[in-house]
Amino acid sequence: MKGPYLSLKVWGVYAVLLLVAVPWYWPADDKTRWAGVPAWVVVSLAGSVVVSLYTAWLLRRPWPSEEE
Repeated sequence: MKGPYLSLKVWGVYAVLLLVAVPWYWPADDKTRWAGVPAWVVVSLAGSVVVSLYTAWLLRRPWPSEEE
């Protein structure tokens, strides 16, 4: 049985969140600061929190019944 965790939508969301959370698109000389820390740090931490919440939400969904 194909589980919801194998869905392309689930993996697509993970891919987008990974692209947002990893700061490889920030210019090396960017000096923008939010709350006293570099902006890329805030974006990375926020992305990590969102990935964690998404994973927790997926794990709280019903699991497919196991076949005997």
